[in-house]
Amino acid sequence: MSRLSRFAILACFAGILAACMTPTKTPHAADLWRCPDGFAPKAGLNTNFPHEGMMRAFVVTPAKGAAGPAPVWVPLTGTVESTNANLTVPRSGANALMAGQGFTVIGPVRQCAGQDPNVGRGPCDGPGSDGWNWKPWNDGRSGNAAGEKWKNDSGPDARFFEAMVRCVGTMLPLDAKRLYVGGISAGGTVTNRALTFSSDFWAGGMPISGEWYVSNDDGSPLSFSNARQAVMSSPLKIHQGRIGPYPLPKSLSPMVVITVWGGEKDLWDCGPPLGLCADYRPSTQAGANYFASMPNVVHVACSSTHGHMWPQINTQAFNAWALQTMASHPKGSDPRAFRLTAPPDGYSCRIGTYTDHY
Repeated sequence: MSRLSRFAILACFAGILAACMTPTKTPHAADLWRCPDGFAPKAGLNTNFPHEGMMRAFVVTPAKGAAGPAPVWVPLTGTVESTNANLTVPRSGANALMAGQGFTVIGPVRQCAGQDPNVGRGPCDGPGSDGWNWKPWNDGRSGNAAGEKWKNDSGPDARFFEAMVRCVGTMLPLDAKRLYVGGISAGGTVTNRALTFSSDFWAGGMPISGEWYVSNDDGSPLSFSNARQAVMSSPLKIHQGRIGPYPLPKSLSPMVVITVWGGEKDLWDCGPPLGLCADYRPSTQAGANYFASMPNVVHVACSSTHGHMWPQINTQAFNAWALQTMASHPKGSDPRAFRLTAPPDGYSCRIGTYTDHY
């Protein structure tokens, strides 16, 4: 028996398992794919997915032409468009087309839509309840006492996104190191929430015109005007926000984040009596500042001129560029190795935080 063999045997008896076991999957991939008992996912619309006492729905568009496990794209609509619009209507992103780029696309349906992927603005427009700030998604805790329970609890929606991806992975080969989430408006806000609470699961994401719900340093709420002023006065500060844990995590798992600002018209009017109630210049600045400050995160700050909607200039070229950019940096990649390619015409993007806001 060789000295190496004798050493291996002794190491096993000593409990040094690495010397006598074959390599295992990474902790991120181990036991990742699972469904609720009795639920079998399928391509197309999936309904009655049991999750935290509710029945949820999602739409699956399998990747086309993928060689091996496919990266995953989870696109999130905002307040106005339905899930199906976000997946199929060009003006709303037509995100299902990204299946043709080799991504499995999984579109979750909002709670307010009652499992109907065609429900748009009507029942999904307005203030939230049960401690949430806005209705379409569980995107940020409200500033009153009811929101306190969500300070360090991601909430049902963020956990649902993960649960549906895990379940789809029992049907389709998915790349555990390339799971990406992103959305517009309220969908961008809940993307910020998912990434700050669950950076261990996601390889990255793209919050488009998402809120940060900038707060005081102690987590207490600021009015809309005071939050705008807080970022304007300290544009490079790491601002606390009601979108994520309080306090914000001091570190995140490695990932890539692309934040998108729609330019001067990237605003939201809540109508009378509130009037203007969201300005995505300070919110995208605050989000970019935070993600760019994390050493394990590659942050890309993008600006355009399309206003408050899914990017409208060269939409599909932009979607493909953004997803390919994220997929070029799988989970665990060295941030120093990241290389940013030029975005399509109509977009200005840079590594780091914004320099064009203030």
